[in-house]
Amino acid sequence: MFKQLTPILIALVIAITGGIYSADVMTREFAGFGALQYGAWVSHPQTGTQDADPYARASAARTGEIALGSAEGLVFIAAHDDQKQIIDAACDYVIEGKTPAARVWSLRITDKNLLPILTQSGAVSGLHSGNTLRNGQNAFKISISSEIAEGNWIPQMGNGERRFVLTLYDTSVASTTGVSEIKMPTIKAIGCDNE
Repeated sequence: MFKQLTPILIALVIAITGGIYSADVMTREFAGFGALQYGAWVSHPQTGTQDADPYARASAARTGEIALGSAEGLVFIAAHDDQKQIIDAACDYVIEGKTPAARVWSLRITDKNLLPILTQSGAVSGLHSGNTLRNGQNAFKISISSEIAEGNWIPQMGNGERRFVLTLYDTSVASTTGVSEIKMPTIKAIGCDNE
């Protein structure tokens, strides 16, 4: 009798372990279908709506995030720069250009799990449209580095992988028909400590 139960128990252990592992990987690494990608920036506009797929819902449930509704805004996340290199705290970056039309926008730095990076004073590392200097063409240049930089600067703290999170509030990007014409800011690495 035990000889018959052993293969069944092994199969159950493999199935349960494999199921838990695959669910963990999918909710951590995959944020759902229907992504919008512009350069290094990726957004999932269906998250937070009734049309969100099960993967997007599971990912949001895992992180505990409260997604913006489609009328509220859109969140873009960059995990790599324009050269397809993973964003790393050991490197300095320049984010340059314009955002799509939005009433307000914010840019912040997070770790790879999208938890905020805090400055030494305890504030979130980031900027928003109200405190960002622009040139005559309404474009901006933001330096992200461990050393203070002139102009727009976000301090780069700690070590490990980073994500840049650009949130556009009250924007029509997701419903725009000419999505191919949308321009997002560029992300360029300008040097790393390990080089």
